[in-house]
Amino acid sequence: MLGLPATTEVGRRLPKEAFYRHLDVDAATRRDLTGGVASIIVANSIKPATTNIADGKAVHEILVLRIDPKGERVPERAVRLVSNATPNKTVIVDGGSGDIAICEEGRLLEAQDVERLALNGFDLDMVWDSMLAQVALGEFDGHNVWERIDRREKIDGLRAEVSALDTKARRERQIVRKNELFAQMKRKQAELRRLEEE
Repeated sequence: MLGLPATTEVGRRLPKEAFYRHLDVDAATRRDLTGGVASIIVANSIKPATTNIADGKAVHEILVLRIDPKGERVPERAVRLVSNATPNKTVIVDGGSGDIAICEEGRLLEAQDVERLALNGFDLDMVWDSMLAQVALGEFDGHNVWERIDRREKIDGLRAEVSALDTKARRERQIVRKNELFAQMKRKQAELRRLEEE
């Protein structure tokens, strides 16, 4: 799976009940897990014993879980629950759509059409940062990954704001309000250019 070494393959099925039996889970999340997920399988276990990669200071094992949905996609609440309930770092592959998700620091990072995940780095900390970069940014370099993810999200947010302000300004009939909206848009465009040039 995902072009990972054969030595990392596990293929062990996990019972869904393990994710809500001993945890405090709200009814909607439990319903998404039981009603939206057909099976949860540990596809790969990336650790020093299964790869030639040194143990990390913070990361000791990375699990790749394949979740097969009952419908077209795995519900987001189920992805978050499974990821947060697993003590190791976790990459989740949606068995229906093939999308990849990583839930880290309370944020859900998703990627579509990823066929391979490279194991870049000298230790598991570096490999994990590289995986975050591959999923969130489409890049292999894991250096300063969270700064780069935050910057990308800011840029995407500013682009959306500029587009919305442009639409609002063009529809506005009052000249004073139209000029205010265009001025706001120009400030956002300047901020966007500054971020894109960094």
